[in-house]
Formats: sequence, structure tokens, C-alpha cells
Amino acid sequence: MAQRTPLYIAASPSPQVGKTLIARLAIEFLIESNREPIGYDLDIREPEFARRFPNLVAQVDISDTRGQMALFDRLVAMAARPTVIDLGYAAFDTFFAVMAEIGFVREAQRRGIDPVVLFIGDSSPASPRAYANLQRNLHAVTFVPVHNESVFVMFDTADFPPSRPELGIIRLPRLSAIVRGVVDRPSFSFGAYLNNDRPGGPTEVHSWIENIFAEFRELELRQLMGKLSDSLGAPAFPRPRGARSAR
Repeated sequence: MAQRTPLYIAASPSPQVGKTLIARLAIEFLIESNREPIGYDLDIREPEFARRFPNLVAQVDISDTRGQMALFDRLVAMAARPTVIDLGYAAFDTFFAVMAEIGFVREAQRRGIDPVVLFIGDSSPASPRAYANLQRNLHAVTFVPVHNESVFVMFDTADFPPSRPELGIIRLPRLSAIVRGVVDRPSFSFGAYLNNDRPGGPTEVHSWIENIFAEFRELELRQLMGKLSDSLGAPAFPRPRGARSAR
């Protein structure tokens, strides 16, 4: 089976839930995996993702048709490179409406691109509704819920089911305020920190990063195994750790 190229889309209809954080982790995971990712920041008001990775991430305004077509044309043209999109909440409806309208998913899959929506769930009633609507309208896209414990304590995967049960969820454990301050520094790099040996051995941040990168690796492996199982007509494999309700 040919290797497919991931297109990770960090998304939520709500502000301040960790979209940029998961986008940062995704692009640094790809870098640490010796791939050459690119990214797009669709938050025109606070383009934090683009500011952190000026040589990899471009800021794109999709408030008009020209910007929309420019973005989706780039995604198709750069099909060979893993891509991460930080979808600002203000662009949420527009992005997915255009994706459905132009039939992007079919063209992306034809070109070997695998769109994966990393949906950060939260406690607002609109969040599970938006998630369900997306899954209904874009059923060929892979949806993986993200549980950011810093913003959403009571997380139930019944409200945010992944596209396939074996995909599970990506969990971002809560960090202490002091550690979160370190992670939020403009110059902080997850990969650089992970690879930097520090006196006294691994820290809380080391373990936090390693666990999340491991979840990305497991997600990619399970996607690959799922596609292989589909092609062979084999039964699905067991539900992974984290796939149960965390309520």
C-alpha cells in the first residue's frame, strides 16, 4: 500500500481551547519524524502558529473567494508534503463549507492526501453539534477528537466519537501554570526541548511531549492498519487505550 500524506487540521468552533497548541505539536512531531512539513495559519487576528514557524507556516486569509482558492490550490499542489492547518475559530464555518462545496476531499484522496481533523472538544453545547455536523457532511474525512484537560475536564467520547473506534483520542494532559508558562514562550520548541539532555534527567515537560508524540505515532499506525484491514476485508482490531469515555 502506497504511503499517504497527512493533512492535519486543528479545529474547533470555540476560541481559546488549544488549536494552536495541537497544531504546534503536530508540526513538531512531523519534523521529529524526519519529514518536511508545511503549515497554514488561518487565524488572521492572532497568527501565533505562523509567528512561531516563520519558515514553515504561511498566514492565509480565507474571508474571500480568492483566499479560499489560493489555500486549497496550495494544498493540492503540495500534496507530497505533510501539512498542518491551524484553523482559527472565525474561519471554521467557511473552511469546511468550501471544503465540501469544491469536493476537495475526493481530489485530496486521489492525490494521496489523507485529511485528518483534530477536533478539540469543549463544554459548550455548540461543540458536539458542530462535530456531528462535520462528520455527517464530510464522512470521508478522518475525525480524531482531542481532549485538552486544561480547558475541558469532563470529556465523554460519546459526544466526540472518532471516525473509527480504534483511532481513539489524542489527550493533552494538564500542565502546571509554571510549566505552561515555559511551553508558551515564543522561542520554545517541543522538539528541541525533547532532544536536550538536562541535568537531573527528564522533566515533566519531557514526559508530556513524549506521550503526545507517541499518541501521534499510534494514530498514524492505526490509520495505516485500518486501511490495510479494509483492503483485505479483515476485522477491525481492538479499541486502544483512551478510546473509552473519560467522564
